[in-house]
Amino acid sequence: MLKKLPLLIATLAILAVPVTGLTGDTTLKAIMQEMRLNFLDITDGFLLDDFNKIADGALAIAEHPRIPPEQVERVAAELGAEMPVFKNFDVQVHELSLEIYKAAREQDRAAAVTAYQGMVAACFDCHAAYRERVAAVLAEK
Repeated sequence: MLKKLPLLIATLAILAVPVTGLTGDTTLKAIMQEMRLNFLDITDGFLLDDFNKIADGALAIAEHPRIPPEQVERVAAELGAEMPVFKNFDVQVHELSLEIYKAAREQDRAAAVTAYQGMVAACFDCHAAYRERVAAVLAEK
């Protein structure tokens, strides 16, 4: 039982962490703005050798709120057959943020940096491919 205690404590700590700092209306734009702050936390963590800050930022990205269903529908209507590619970017970012979190908890800077670089690349690729279209369709009333 004592061997499983750290895992139990870690699991409870993860469950106790608030999913997001967002309040009120959650929109894709608000989610992206919050994730930008999480990216800055990770970057600051690397610059300060603060693995807790890296882990906190990565976990916040991994646990970002879901896009509201009405916005998902509008984006899906705009992207059509491209929607799975768009969704895959979110999956990549999620998985890589969990890799960063795990590496930071283990204080494995090299692994955390590698996963971070992959996550940044996925974000840049998604924004290059979809940001304008998605922002335009969500701006429509």
